[in-house]
Amino acid sequence: MNTSFKTALLTEDTRFYNEIKAPNIQQQEVRLNVYRNNVVVSLIDALCDIFPVTETLVGDVFFRAMARIYLLENQPSSPIISEYGVNFSDFIRTFAPAENLPFLADVAALEHEMLTLTHSEEYKTLDHDAVSTAFSSVEDPSVLLLNVPPTTKILASPFAIGSLYQAHFSDGHQRLNKVDINKSEYLLLIKSHLYAQLHVIQKEEAIFIKNLMQQRSLEDAVPDSDLFDLGKTLAKLIEWKVLTQIK
Repeated sequence: MNTSFKTALLTEDTRFYNEIKAPNIQQQEVRLNVYRNNVVVSLIDALCDIFPVTETLVGDVFFRAMARIYLLENQPSSPIISEYGVNFSDFIRTFAPAENLPFLADVAALEHEMLTLTHSEEYKTLDHDAVSTAFSSVEDPSVLLLNVPPTTKILASPFAIGSLYQAHFSDGHQRLNKVDINKSEYLLLIKSHLYAQLHVIQKEEAIFIKNLMQQRSLEDAVPDSDLFDLGKTLAKLIEWKVLTQIK
């Protein structure tokens, strides 16, 4: 599908009427509009699938209206439908009708991050026994380097977007209503068991993992805070399948 025709489908462009076989211009218009509507609905449905939490937060009618305006300004650049909406969160930030929901763009950005991570490579991780062996094989564990998958992400948001995301996929609306949206959160995103996984973590844990991502030794990675518990944090990383290598 060439760019001009895609533009015509997503606007009121009439340049392609003459290429549509029909007895008259009225029928040409009808046939193009049917095809145009099918394309628009398919793209809106794709955005609904990619951003289910965002859709739930604003409702189906609002979301589909917002998505329609977005797609008129942002035509798909790839035949892979899951790649659509990469800048949807940026669009939401400037979408006036959503300005009373300042967290909405962050939620949409998180959802696209999760989709992208799901389609990324999954790395083999260490189990509890392998971690124990690595720690016991050295005299001074503080010098160890703990590697995490290169696809690991740490996100920070002034809103409780991680809790919103988790609530949507657990008890739905009931838990969504209990989330304190104005509570800031740190999130750990990893891929495990074929899918992206999200964990809400403490600020100190986020600092620690970021330091590991920068190839700092265990000693140097530990944040200077009495709130940080190394044992509990390592237990979480093992349980969540975050560590790929210890050396």
